[in-house]
Amino acid sequence: MMTVFISHSRQNASAALRLHERLKQRGLQPWLDTCELDLGEDWNQRVAAAIEGAGAFVVLVGPDPEPDRSQRYEWAQITDHEFYLDEKKPMIPVVIGAAEMPGFLRTRHALNVDRSSIDVDKLAEQIAEALGKPEATIDPEGLKRGLDAREQAVKSLQDYSLELEREDVKRAGLRGLK
Repeated sequence: MMTVFISHSRQNASAALRLHERLKQRGLQPWLDTCELDLGEDWNQRVAAAIEGAGAFVVLVGPDPEPDRSQRYEWAQITDHEFYLDEKKPMIPVVIGAAEMPGFLRTRHALNVDRSSIDVDKLAEQIAEALGKPEATIDPEGLKRGLDAREQAVKSLQDYSLELEREDVKRAGLRGLK
């Protein structure tokens, strides 16, 4: 069974918990830190392992403009592994209120919910449906932009590394002349 990692900030912890329960009722295997971690466990280590092993992601965005420290860590793990560029890995952003979707999630189609009245049953149903069709979660134009940006970043890094290597060779040659 596919594990669905739920990324959330502490301000939307209540919605995340309700969503966790509704997804579980639909036969899914959601992973939520507050339900999975035991007291005293290393939060960073367990969350990183859960993200790495997840088959899908639900990312609650907002309602505040910035994620909290915990959610920033989760997002860093997701971006470090480049899961947002993986077409086979469902990733469903849930934008709460008027929050702005972070750049890495612009490779996906978002579900928008009203901040004051989140219909968790309806949201869980939409998520369950989307998980069955991972291709439907992808914004093709956003994914292409993301892949192009990654390719450009890799090329820039390669060019910079080559430049440093040339500088090292020049310095080594000058030291040999002394």
